[in-house]
Amino acid sequence: MTFLDVIERIDNRIDSVPTRNDSRVDLKSLLPNELRAFIAKSGKEKFRANQLLRWIHGRGVSDFSEMTDLSKHFRAELETIARIERLREVTRVVSDDGLTVKLLLELSDGNRIETVAMHDGKRRTVCVSSQVGCALGCDFCATGQLGLRRNLTTGEIIDQLCHAADIFRVAGNTQYPISNVVMMGMGEPLHNYDNVIRAVRLMGLEMGLAISVQRVTISTVGLVPQIRRLADDMPRVGLAISLNATTDEVRNELMPINTRWPIAELMDAAHYMSERAARRRVTIEYALIAGVNDSDDDARRLVRLVSRFPCKINIIPFNPVPDRPYRRPSAERIRRFHELLIDRNLTATVRWSKGDDIAAACGQLQARIID
Repeated sequence: MTFLDVIERIDNRIDSVPTRNDSRVDLKSLLPNELRAFIAKSGKEKFRANQLLRWIHGRGVSDFSEMTDLSKHFRAELETIARIERLREVTRVVSDDGLTVKLLLELSDGNRIETVAMHDGKRRTVCVSSQVGCALGCDFCATGQLGLRRNLTTGEIIDQLCHAADIFRVAGNTQYPISNVVMMGMGEPLHNYDNVIRAVRLMGLEMGLAISVQRVTISTVGLVPQIRRLADDMPRVGLAISLNATTDEVRNELMPINTRWPIAELMDAAHYMSERAARRRVTIEYALIAGVNDSDDDARRLVRLVSRFPCKINIIPFNPVPDRPYRRPSAERIRRFHELLIDRNLTATVRWSKGDDIAAACGQLQARIID
């Protein structure tokens, strides 16, 4: 059985998994035109849809009883035919510097995910999960060791932002509490393509969180067809590719997806995205692992790999993961690798992950999954 066969089997399985025993429509998952059609079908005026959008996405309200500009009769009627997704906060952990908060959120079926809110000056970023676990099994990633339970719904993706927005509002950022979104939490976003794209569209509602698509970055380990589809559907969104190796031999070991779409095909897809993106650079994420992908030759090969398209490279010193044998390189080795890229006129930054003291950094998310 090929790797693609495995992915297709997983897709068929998770699509059949219900998120809850509730037949009511989740209004948080509906796009504006869908919500208007739903309201019209209920025999109500279409402007009621805008009122609901403001309550749900602008104020983060999930209880119809709090929507005071709707009649009591309409609110009672909505209770019988609709619901608003709301995840339960189980725990929150704050980093030593107070700038990063990791949330453990429970879904309605008992499964759990992790979401990270980061505050750095005017930049307020939320790292959002797209799946319960992950099917792709990257060897250095904690989430990948869990396996995949299911995709998140659009409403479950959006509600993570509602929880994070509440944190930022408490800190005094009231009007536009979130400035950036990175789809880099648990799961492979492009493996849950439709729900992720719907969520990005809902994030941008002016009557909601008003997060421009240009402020959203979707990370992928390398699902080549979906990268090309994303380039056609939403070229202004940010794309981050977790490359993490410069040879197929090494990447096959670290990231099994590479056996299906090797580095050359992945770089072709990145080039296609850069052509469609109109001056927006693709981000190359490179987790630097001692003795695995951090040599001078790796740096030189990386230069050649990205020479065809404008990009920026984030060098991420490896974040320790329990039960994995990998180590972070020395400070001198990190400096040398970075220097080799800079000397070749590449835009490269060493990114020391925020929240690694609370296991909230890249590759460390590993919520306890309950069913």
